[in-house]
Amino acid sequence: NAGARADWRARPRPLVRMEHTIDPVVFWDRLSKLHKAWNAARDPDGLWKGADALVIDSGALNDEELYSKSAALQIWLLGIEFTNTVIVVCSRSIHVLTDAKKGSLLAPLKTAENATLPLDVHVKDKADKNKANYDTLIKAIKSSHTGSIVACLLKEKPLGEFSSLWRAALDAAEGLQQVELCQSLAQVLSVKDLDEQASVKRAAVFSAELLTKHLVPRIETVVDEESSVSHEKLAQETEEAFGDPKKLGLNLNKDHLEPCYTPIIQSGGSYNLKPSAFSNEKNLHGGTITCSLGARYKSYCSNLGRTFIINPSKEQERNYKLLLELQQEAIAALKIDEKLSAVYTAVQTRLRNKGQGLESHLTRDCGFALGLEFREPTLLLNLKCDARVRSGMVFNVAVGLENLEAKDAKDPKNKKYALFVADTVLITESGTPEVLTHRAPKAWKEVSYYLNDDDTEEGSSKPSKRGRGSVEILESRTRGKDNTKKHVETNEALANHQDELEERMREEAMQRLRNGEISRGGDNQAQDTPIAYRDPSQFPSASSSGSTLRTNQSFVDQKQEAVLLPVFGRLVPFHVATIKSVSKHEEGAWTFLRINFVAPGITASTQSLPPEADPSSHYIREVTLKARVATNLNTTFRLIKELRKRVQAREKQVALEADLVEQEALQVNRTGKPPRLRDVHVRPNLGGKKAAGTLELHINGLRFQAPRGDKLDIVFRNIKLAFFQPAEKEILVLLHFHLHNPIMIGKKKTKDVQFYVEVMESSYALDNARRSGYDPDELEEEQRERALRNRMNQEFSNFSKKIEDQAKDLEFDIPYRELGFYGVPPHNKSSSFIMPAVNALVELTEPPWFVMPLGDIEIAHFERVVYGLKNFDLVLVPKDFTQKPLHVNAINIEHLDALKTWLDSCNIKFYEGTANLNWNSIMKHINETGVEGFYEDGGWKFLNMQGSSDEEEDDPEDAESDFEPSGSEAEEEEEESEEEEVDAAGSAAGDESAGEAGEEETAVAPAPRQEKKSPVKRKARVRRGEPAEESDGEGEPPPEPATDPDPDPPDLHPLAIAGLGGIPIPMFEAIRVPRAKLEVWAQEPFLERLVLGALVRVTVGQPGGGLYRAALVCGVDETETAYALGTRRTSKRLRLDFGEATITYPMAVVSNGAFEPLELYAYDQVLQATGRAPFTRDQMERKAAALKKAVGTGYQYSEQEVQQMVQRQVQAHAAGGTGAPLTARQKLLARSGGAGASDEVVRPKKMARDRFGNAVVKERGVKEEEL
Repeated sequence: NAGARADWRARPRPLVRMEHTIDPVVFWDRLSKLHKAWNAARDPDGLWKGADALVIDSGALNDEELYSKSAALQIWLLGIEFTNTVIVVCSRSIHVLTDAKKGSLLAPLKTAENATLPLDVHVKDKADKNKANYDTLIKAIKSSHTGSIVACLLKEKPLGEFSSLWRAALDAAEGLQQVELCQSLAQVLSVKDLDEQASVKRAAVFSAELLTKHLVPRIETVVDEESSVSHEKLAQETEEAFGDPKKLGLNLNKDHLEPCYTPIIQSGGSYNLKPSAFSNEKNLHGGTITCSLGARYKSYCSNLGRTFIINPSKEQERNYKLLLELQQEAIAALKIDEKLSAVYTAVQTRLRNKGQGLESHLTRDCGFALGLEFREPTLLLNLKCDARVRSGMVFNVAVGLENLEAKDAKDPKNKKYALFVADTVLITESGTPEVLTHRAPKAWKEVSYYLNDDDTEEGSSKPSKRGRGSVEILESRTRGKDNTKKHVETNEALANHQDELEERMREEAMQRLRNGEISRGGDNQAQDTPIAYRDPSQFPSASSSGSTLRTNQSFVDQKQEAVLLPVFGRLVPFHVATIKSVSKHEEGAWTFLRINFVAPGITASTQSLPPEADPSSHYIREVTLKARVATNLNTTFRLIKELRKRVQAREKQVALEADLVEQEALQVNRTGKPPRLRDVHVRPNLGGKKAAGTLELHINGLRFQAPRGDKLDIVFRNIKLAFFQPAEKEILVLLHFHLHNPIMIGKKKTKDVQFYVEVMESSYALDNARRSGYDPDELEEEQRERALRNRMNQEFSNFSKKIEDQAKDLEFDIPYRELGFYGVPPHNKSSSFIMPAVNALVELTEPPWFVMPLGDIEIAHFERVVYGLKNFDLVLVPKDFTQKPLHVNAINIEHLDALKTWLDSCNIKFYEGTANLNWNSIMKHINETGVEGFYEDGGWKFLNMQGSSDEEEDDPEDAESDFEPSGSEAEEEEEESEEEEVDAAGSAAGDESAGEAGEEETAVAPAPRQEKKSPVKRKARVRRGEPAEESDGEGEPPPEPATDPDPDPPDLHPLAIAGLGGIPIPMFEAIRVPRAKLEVWAQEPFLERLVLGALVRVTVGQPGGGLYRAALVCGVDETETAYALGTRRTSKRLRLDFGEATITYPMAVVSNGAFEPLELYAYDQVLQATGRAPFTRDQMERKAAALKKAVGTGYQYSEQEVQQMVQRQVQAHAAGGTGAPLTARQKLLARSGGAGASDEVVRPKKMARDRFGNAVVKERGVKEEEL
């Protein structure tokens, strides 16, 4: 195949396995589709060339052929590839010749409920080399229709003796004419159903994320550092990233992922834009770089191509923007029922109209169809293809300009260049092309880079003028300067991306408007006209008691839901829906009945009026009746109240069930025992009572069975999002399903269903007797809870994987707890822990739950963002403007930057303001104006409260005051601020160490930061998409010397940082000491010597809800106050260096968790701000080796160290039992004074407790007083 290299190494193929099962529903549905398409176009001049039967044969496994039509059809029908197999499709039967192992997998298909044709499975016979089987198949071919023409895959050359003998038998058959089947099958396979489209979308998303989060940052690093890395090595590194999709933030099954081909990376003037190109061994050159890669998910292919340009010229910019226009023209030309050749014609016409003489540089085609095969040669986007576009087809729209010349280029390798862009496009059911790889940006600002050559400025000997009078300001020494620069650059990159998102958001909204997915607005929803009597015969002539109606008395007709009121001697009917309210009162001898009607007025906008209502007409607002005898008025008042209540209840129920969609029937698995989760609870409760039941997995959905016999069915097609939340710092392990359409559970309508198990008690009964921390019963209870939590997490995880395998297009999302924050979600009055996930923002623990899919968010708006406030609010506006925006209130201000970065990484536009807005009025205005008019008036730009004045855009360095405080005053202010920070950090250690933290605070003099001079000339990177400003050098400060730039956070999310200062993150983990090791080493004599110079991860802030920070251990202090550390107590504390301050912390606050990249990045920033020297690789390797040796080989105690340990613990026990229990050998040494003591270990007799409650060993010959 032209889309894959012939020498490419063998990949794992979806070959048959015994545990594999064939879905009978998919098999017969797709086989029926093939059979109908064939019989509908069997004429000799048609697509199938008059074929009377279809033959699809496959030979032995061919590692050099990655794609074939036979393998594609087998995977399409069977979900797996069958080697050495012949499939014959006849007019009234299906025949399959294969071995016994594969035949056993096909046997259940014969008795499937949806089987449409007889299926005959023939087992291969080695005795006669299948001669009898071949005769049977040929006889079946001749019995199909006229039996004279058979369609085969003539272009394929299968390997092996089996296929050779079969083709020889077919050729020898008399009266059979063979025609090509390839093009006909391509037309059938090109139209994808919903399951196939879901697989293509996942493959496209992975391709885009792989390019954006892995390949692009790697290329940027290589270019920025001028490293010597070959194209082939970059392609290999990118290919290896397929093995761990979670690193890209995607919850995809890695077993279903594989590359379509080895990624193609080209630069340095040598370009080949054909799909058969490959990455050569030359090093990457910083000029024009073309990248192509494609991912397969469940064997369905996707493709993506981008071009990146370093220091581009104006001509290159103009040509690239023209290329984007050509690709957009090609995508727009993909209209249903149009010929594929019209795409290339439209591109040529657009290029010719531009008049730039680039027609000869255009590639020969503009792409091809994608699917189970990477490149379909019969469906190319060129001038020769007459096939037509149909909904469900997937195309690789690839447009390129090759053999271009850059006349002004100084580097010979940049003289010739090529431009290329490719995307995976799906033709939706509505006919609108959908770009599936839109996550990979291709705008000019995203693909162009500008670099300044600093070494040319270094050599300039021209003196430069000093600023600020004659005083030399060493601004590089001022605290926070580097942080300010990087913060400004990060904000600029964020702002640039947000501007692009705003334009993209407007285009998507207009596209949804054109597709009819949202209404144009401007029209209020009118209520149906209430009609009391459609015919005069329905008018009542007598009351329910049989008496004649009186024209001077009111009457309530409950059958027709009308009220008849006397008006000028006649009974006038009013439908009860027109009545707004009714009241009754008495004044003297008279009784008054007042009826208010619905009419336009001051609150007309809130009233729903029928379409006949005209605001300029006259309306009856109220009617008042009075009578001396109140009998009839009392009856009318009571009946109106009851009738309105009944009508309102009915309307409420109708509105409740208005958006209910009848689910398809659940197909129960009757062939075997379905997978089950036992003793799980469901929310909302089934039947109104909480009871544990069983959750079963069936063919097309789930069924929950309650003990009382109640059942709840959920089909996979109705599941929009699925979540698995393990019991980590939670009392529940759960599976949560967010549905497309709501369902009724009892009398409650819900779109969220949750199945859960409690792994621990949510509440405890506290009595006066406090249990000891060393109570064996309590320890045993904790162990049981821990075992239950681990077991339930594993069971729920395994069950979710089985659902994924069964549902095929359903992926479970696990919320990121480390990115969570506390806030008050909508429909909830208390603060909850809200967590981001891959596809949604969720809170799944406390009902009512909060699930906001990211794909449904139009914009996000941060409110109450004011300096000095500790909290802010977040408003999420859905794309459906008829829905109310969702508010998440009272979020701590420390999460603001992280939320902005996360929203930006999810391509969600956000705004920021200082006040809370009236969103009801805003959404009402949008719906009345219409989406089109709203965006024409500027859209959401009115939310941007930051302005764009020239004063605000000044350089923050120039904004500093020329009048600075004196050195002493500045130092005093700095010391005061540091003391406040130290006091705040010290409070996190708990009540026991709060006072001591302040006493142990020490001032650390900042060490000068060592700058390394690189022997390689470096180029300072300028922000993406903006050319560097040229300067003539006059009136400018002298350029700074070129040094190794500090680790700069990339444009991606901070959690995507791969390393700091060139040192990978795993090396920081190697010198991290967790709390578990400190619990073991706390009483050891080598503790201080071992942990000195290591890193720890500690909690800073509120206990249980604070942040984590990295700190350097610079000492161990012995204090008077003891605290609990694991199962023991100790009085030792760690002296930690946070960079800006040194604070003493108890070892109990040290975390067992691994470092987050953002924590290491923050620590590095603090070191830079304080002028401290960074870590070196040599120091870290020595420390890691020392820690590894201590853990791996143990430690040999000297006799002196043993005596010191004994003496210290004896003193601790005598002072109050703060030390660890003495071992038998230590107590023996203590009694003998240590000198000349024997090494014999005294055997314990039994366990006992001392007066402090500590467990100790009671030995023979030792009295209770000694213990």
